[in-house]
Amino acid sequence: MVRYLLKRFLLTLPALWLVLTLVFLMIHIVPGDPVEQMLGEGAAPGQLMQLRHVLGLDLPLHSQYGRYLRQLGRGDLGQSFKFQAPVRQIIFERYPATLRLAFLALVVCAAIAIPSGILAPSLGLAKISKGVYVAR
Repeated sequence: MVRYLLKRFLLTLPALWLVLTLVFLMIHIVPGDPVEQMLGEGAAPGQLMQLRHVLGLDLPLHSQYGRYLRQLGRGDLGQSFKFQAPVRQIIFERYPATLRLAFLALVVCAAIAIPSGILAPSLGLAKISKGVYVAR
């Protein structure tokens, strides 16, 4: 069992690396400059260069990627370009609403699934019963 779990864990590492790499590259692929979005289009070139330097966006791409992975390894999710706040803080602020939404979704699903699972076989509704079985 331990060997199986270790194998599964090791197989998730390449997938995790791929997701992290895609997230990093999306920042650079998306059109527009995040620094211009933060400061506005009327910002002076000196201000743009200074903020790029502060954010590390003036570094070569491979250096930015290494810095990104090191920060993630320490649990630092970075700074949000949109909200200009730490990403960890933004996640924690919104987490209670996410939990409420997930709980509500669970209640709605259970309210539909439990009666469907009970009624379909007892009413002899073969097609509904098969549909409920397939959806499981």
